[in-house]
Amino acid sequence: MFLSFSAALAYLLSALLLMRFFTKYDEKHRHQKSVFLILSFAIIAHALTFANFWSAGNGVFFGLANSASFVAWVVAVLLFLSSISKPVHALGILVYPLTAAALIFDILSPDSTTAKILSLSIASHILLSITAYALLALAACQSVLLKIQQHYLHAKDINSFIGKLPPLQTMEALLFQNLRIGFYLLTLSLISGFIFIDDIFAQHLIHKTVLSLSAWVIFATLVIGRKVFGWRGKQAITTTQIGFGFLLVAYFGSKFVLERLLS
Repeated sequence: MFLSFSAALAYLLSALLLMRFFTKYDEKHRHQKSVFLILSFAIIAHALTFANFWSAGNGVFFGLANSASFVAWVVAVLLFLSSISKPVHALGILVYPLTAAALIFDILSPDSTTAKILSLSIASHILLSITAYALLALAACQSVLLKIQQHYLHAKDINSFIGKLPPLQTMEALLFQNLRIGFYLLTLSLISGFIFIDDIFAQHLIHKTVLSLSAWVIFATLVIGRKVFGWRGKQAITTTQIGFGFLLVAYFGSKFVLERLLS
């Protein structure tokens, strides 16, 4: 519990320092090294909380709270690594508080120890799905920033925050980069699901399967539309958020219903 609270506080502190940089009229990021060190601590401390995932060699335990914490950690790690070489630091203002919230949720509402233990083959499918989910979550956060940026640019209101964001074309390129990779991994995760899960259309999985396939169709349409028709702007932003909404409900919505409401 101490590690979880420490990591949550570190994520929040990093987000505050980033917010301070993007809302102040100074050119240099004076807290850049501090943010790097604080995030490094947060990610390592967060990773150490996953020891309870393993069930004495019998499999892996992925309850609702555990899954939310793990997904948030993967998103934070991907953003942290991406920010070393790409101008995506502003995403931390959204991502790191949400990661802290997932940790706090895991502390306040832990999973039942009697929940189902998953085999390693099924767990590998879930890990692939979570990686795809994390990249698409970054794309969704990027779309939120892009929407804010477009709004202020069209209104010709260039404040400190908007002025420190990358150019609009760069923001769109980063969005579609995450979308493409996330879409490919989502495709692989769906294929692995058909391979490893005996009946992917079973009663307790049908809603998750249908929603996931719906999200896949939405992202496939967007990726093809971008390549063939050059889709961008509001169309891309809205479609990204709708597709991610389907994935969010597919995974966490179904787990919430099955593990918390019906258990």
